[in-house]
Amino acid sequence: MKTCDNHISGRARLLLVFTPFMLAYLISELYRNVNGVIAPALRQNLDIGPEQLGLLSSVFLLALALVQIPSGLLLDRFGSRRTVASFMVVAALGAWLFTVPDYRAALAGRLLMGVGLGACWAGAYRANVLWWPAERLALANGTLLGLAGLGALLATLPTEALLRVLDWQTLFHALAVVTLLLALLIWAVVPTHPAERETSGASLGGLMAVMRHPLFMRLWPMTLLCEGSWLAWQGLWAGGWMREVAGLSERVTALYLLGLATAIVVGQLLLSAITDRLLRRGVPLIRPMRLMSIGFVAVQGMIVWLPLPGINLLWIAFGLLTVGPILTYAWLAAELPSHLSGRLISLLNMAATLGGFMLQYAVGWMIELWSQTNGHYPEAAWRWTFSLMIALQILAVGRLWRLPR
Repeated sequence: MKTCDNHISGRARLLLVFTPFMLAYLISELYRNVNGVIAPALRQNLDIGPEQLGLLSSVFLLALALVQIPSGLLLDRFGSRRTVASFMVVAALGAWLFTVPDYRAALAGRLLMGVGLGACWAGAYRANVLWWPAERLALANGTLLGLAGLGALLATLPTEALLRVLDWQTLFHALAVVTLLLALLIWAVVPTHPAERETSGASLGGLMAVMRHPLFMRLWPMTLLCEGSWLAWQGLWAGGWMREVAGLSERVTALYLLGLATAIVVGQLLLSAITDRLLRRGVPLIRPMRLMSIGFVAVQGMIVWLPLPGINLLWIAFGLLTVGPILTYAWLAAELPSHLSGRLISLLNMAATLGGFMLQYAVGWMIELWSQTNGHYPEAAWRWTFSLMIALQILAVGRLWRLPR
């Protein structure tokens, strides 16, 4: 096992710690969002409807949610290097199984992909907690999420372009190979922080300590619903909305999804840098977190109910403001002991991915409650389904006020 102290240069931390985990997180984002573009091919090849498609996409998030607590315990016990690299091997196997021309096999493969990539998010965030000072954590997390968001960007127009020259099964075979190579890279080059050599004899006790913390209790519903909505939109239903409600072609839909993914990358990088500057000027982190979270929910309401012309600008605003709910990670990490960071991040990830699973599947289920006309579901089905999702987010964001201390 490689070891080092906490005083290696910033350049070494960027190269040997930040970059490998960012790349793992990036490919996780690619896996999570790619179904938004390949959805028509999946429906045709597997002969499935919106509900089954929603389940096929959302089971990835269910697996992420279920694996968060065990992966958090493993991260605190064995460290990010060994945990993330080992899990990614499972993801590669899932990518191969996903290409089998059978719905149940594809479902199992998608589940394995979620399990295998379940430690990437928490592992990267935990590495940031250990390797960067607390006052720079919001910037480190925002930069991580922004750069990893390039994976979601690759899942849009570039994927649509690739599918013009190769089939989606070949694409997933290539992803499996890349995933294995990344696992080997992480295992070979990432150093071990001194804190990761410490054993944790009270892992479950620490987990309960996080769950009972009043700040965590206040904020986890916002993570569940706001980040869950983000995952549901970007991972599948934004593309469905653009095709079915806005009437866009596959090519234009992929272009819009590319714009959304780009806005997420820019928002995470730019607004995290602005937040970092505000923090250095003494502004409490809770203020930008509240403002951006409110904007994040409000822009969804405008997408659903405002007239369609100019809606591409609203999707850009949605992407920019995704940084709001993510600031919860940095704020809670600063409030709770650092030795609980793996469990804290994993519990927040569990809430986010569980929310994404429930909402991504529930959207497809609710839309199918309406009758089809000429092979399409009415606009009312889409608008009222997403209005319910937005209403739940409003209730959750309201909990940001009167936070206990």
